[in-house]
Amino acid sequence: MKRGQSPDEDAPPTRVARWPWWVALLCCLAGLSLSILLEQIHFKIHTDPTFHSFCAIDRRVNCDIVAHSPYSVFFGVPVAAWGIFAYAVAALVSLWGLRSRRPQLAIGCGVGLGLIYAAGSAILGAISAFLVTAVCILCLATYGINLVFLVCMLLAARPVGFWAALAELPRVLRARPLRVLAVLALLGGAKIALIAAHPNYWKTAPKASRTQPTAPVLPNGIEPGGGHFLGAEQPVVTLTEFSDYECPYCRQAHAQVRELLERFPTRLRLVHRHYPLDQSCNASIKTRMHENACFAAMVAECAGRQNRFWQANDYLFAEARSLHARPNAEIARDIGLDAKALETCLREAGPRTVALDVDEGNRLQIQGTPTFVIEGKTYMGNLPPWVLARLQSAAAGVDSGVREP
Repeated sequence: MKRGQSPDEDAPPTRVARWPWWVALLCCLAGLSLSILLEQIHFKIHTDPTFHSFCAIDRRVNCDIVAHSPYSVFFGVPVAAWGIFAYAVAALVSLWGLRSRRPQLAIGCGVGLGLIYAAGSAILGAISAFLVTAVCILCLATYGINLVFLVCMLLAARPVGFWAALAELPRVLRARPLRVLAVLALLGGAKIALIAAHPNYWKTAPKASRTQPTAPVLPNGIEPGGGHFLGAEQPVVTLTEFSDYECPYCRQAHAQVRELLERFPTRLRLVHRHYPLDQSCNASIKTRMHENACFAAMVAECAGRQNRFWQANDYLFAEARSLHARPNAEIARDIGLDAKALETCLREAGPRTVALDVDEGNRLQIQGTPTFVIEGKTYMGNLPPWVLARLQSAAAGVDSGVREP
């Protein structure tokens, strides 16, 4: 190799099909676009409690639930942001392979990236399926893109051979160590800059205080048919929600309904019923889902026996996912309960009361949470628009003729 030559120039020209590089480049651009969209969804999910993404289809196929999970952040940066970085690097490698007459090194880098991306997809897919128990269709699309990218790199490597392509990387490291180290330092610096510069909005978003929740100022009590109510004594609309404290959608619905209660305190009544997506108290759930949900519902019912149901309700929507790591005495202290009475209730009355709500939910054939029951009809996920219209017209003192469809 002559002085001043690059390793690619030292190697003999290799006839490599160009179409795999073009397909790989298109894959990188598609993955980049999806990662940007996923980053936007992650931001909105953690900053806007009323946001619902278009890819939140049901409990099992739900981008919002995946974005809410602690596994959506890696080394202080959302996984989507790492995807943007990774696809940008892969796009540069694809352009390099297209422009080079001796692309052995580009092929080696491309094969290495493809293997890393495919392995990452397998790991993230397993986490989503077995730990989060929900999948994101946009994430699945990126996993498919990563697989296609790897296949393209393997096809590009056929003229030189798979092992020869991988062997090119250590060969170049021996031939040009300073240049390789400079490139690695540049990539490492970019990663460090990303970690340092990316805002931690999921940490700064408002969270429930660990101090004892305050008592509700609205009328509250227990409905004759079961369920704790909050709101108007003579309501225009009575809204019964079947909810799961560990469900991200339920947490968003909780914030939405509370906002409506603040706007229409003499027109709207909220009735809370439990429908935990947890096998330990709900036999209709056939897969492992929310392991704290039954326990959280029992805590709420036991708090109700100490006249602190709605304080517990607010607390549990914020803290349900961490209950498994905290002793009952600490939970009782946070809500303002008598710890011994809580322990007794959790063994006796709590399970029976929650079972009544679960039976009612199954009678109504509830398929997921949150589900709202209004005037005998069920609405899953979101409140129907006519509810707000009726509340607004009632608050204005007019009958607009808005009725349940």
